Amino acid sequence: MNIPEYYRWLKRDWAKVGFIFSFFLFAFLFIFVLKEDIILFVILLQIPLYMLHQTEEYVFPGGFRKFFNTKIFKLKTEDEPLNQNFIFFLNVLLIWIILPVFALLSIKNYQYGLWIPYFVFFGGINHILLAIKAKKLYNPGLIVSLFVNIPIGLWSILFLTDKGVINNFFLNPYLAIGFGINALLPILGMIVLKNYKRK
Repeated sequence: MNIPEYYRWLKRDWAKVGFIFSFFLFAFLFIFVLKEDIILFVILLQIPLYMLHQTEEYVFPGGFRKFFNTKIFKLKTEDEPLNQNFIFFLNVLLIWIILPVFALLSIKNYQYGLWIPYFVFFGGINHILLAIKAKKLYNPGLIVSLFVNIPIGLWSILFLTDKGVINNFFLNPYLAIGFGINALLPILGMIVLKNYKRK
């Protein structure tokens, strides 16, 4: 497989790769990190958890892209304006690069990664809001949101607050960052939709 072929494969199957990789991350975290530094463990844990979230969104038939284009944007097309390129670059940049970089910086200082549990928590809340907006009982990502992202994200925040790593559950910059990134995502979506309608 040459580089262009590998790139096309990764762009198509990145969520499947993330699903498999998440199990290696879980194993590494539970075997090596948990016993050494539970605070770091809680921060790093958010990454494979979010990869499971992406699996529900993008691996199973129907998928988040189709849902968003047809149920949120109310378009007939399933593949535009949220297309494969947009989905790939946004998710890989945010979940595969930005989150791990800040999580690893937490090795030096926990404060670099304390926004990540808030991001995971609010990411789960977003799917509840999407279900309400679309007037649908289900959207891709909702099940993992309800049973993984929201409860474990909330537990992580409470745990870090209890340990004194986060001074106040609400009054801190980490909540603002986690919420702000999630708030930017629908704004990005609206920009993409606006550009699509101009064509």
